[in-house]
Amino acid sequence: MEYGTHFNSKLLLFGEYGLMYDAMALTIPFDRFSGCLDFDIDRSHLESSAEIFKFYKHLEKGESFQKLNYAFDLNHLKADLDKGIYFNSSIPQQYGVGSSGALVAALFDRYATHSNSENEFLPELLKADFALLESYFHGKSSGLDPLISFLNQPILIDLKKIPQKVDFELLQTDLSVALIDTQTTGATGPLVQHFIDQFNFPEFEMAFEQHFIPSNNGCIRSLLSGKKAEFFIFLEQLVHFELMHFRRMFTGNYRALISEALNEQVFIKLLGSGGGGFLLAFAESENIMKRWAEKNDMKLLVVV
Repeated sequence: MEYGTHFNSKLLLFGEYGLMYDAMALTIPFDRFSGCLDFDIDRSHLESSAEIFKFYKHLEKGESFQKLNYAFDLNHLKADLDKGIYFNSSIPQQYGVGSSGALVAALFDRYATHSNSENEFLPELLKADFALLESYFHGKSSGLDPLISFLNQPILIDLKKIPQKVDFELLQTDLSVALIDTQTTGATGPLVQHFIDQFNFPEFEMAFEQHFIPSNNGCIRSLLSGKKAEFFIFLEQLVHFELMHFRRMFTGNYRALISEALNEQVFIKLLGSGGGGFLLAFAESENIMKRWAEKNDMKLLVVV
């Protein structure tokens, strides 16, 4: 019998890497995958239980624990660990869809001392706590992944870095959106560090500020306002930037595939940190996406 509330995976449509600096971000819950806390009666999920125990020990040290806006009940967590609690999840790990974010959201929901009333906590305080908690898994976290799983609705991070719920339905954009499985995992931590290290080079910092941020933010604004033609102009600019400056984030021959897909009006970008996992593909219509996929013998996981 499943024990806890299910927490969905997420799709960070725009804002990967840029969220760490001055770019906007738009993320939505993705209910194709989810996870919940459960008790490992037959002790067949020891790896998950062990990971939660390590997280507990991390909090017990007190450094990040003392900075939380919402206190964690570590005694309750330890008692459940003794009973064999684990994260019963269908979310693929290291695939860019928020497996650790959903886990943090589930643990927060169970062990943080907060009210169930939405009016009694603020998204920015939640995001700050989630950033501290999820940093255990990635080294550095924006806190957005756990926030989207916890609130289970679209979130916009604006230029002031304030998270806000938005009335947005990807289905209503009339776009064709799909995931491409690279058939390999990608570790977030090393790629995030690589990205940070690139700012030691002035030419990268300039390109990021002059090209990535405007195209990323333009994608978000045009998508939210329903300006499809404008959206694809900004999206193509963003794809070109990623092909040029995020080479390490693409595995195998995917850079060539992404470049060639532009000729077919299919626009493929990173989903999360890259290095494997899923890629995110956009097209103006289902027919365009389907024709490209069949031509390239590409199996897609359709989002809308």
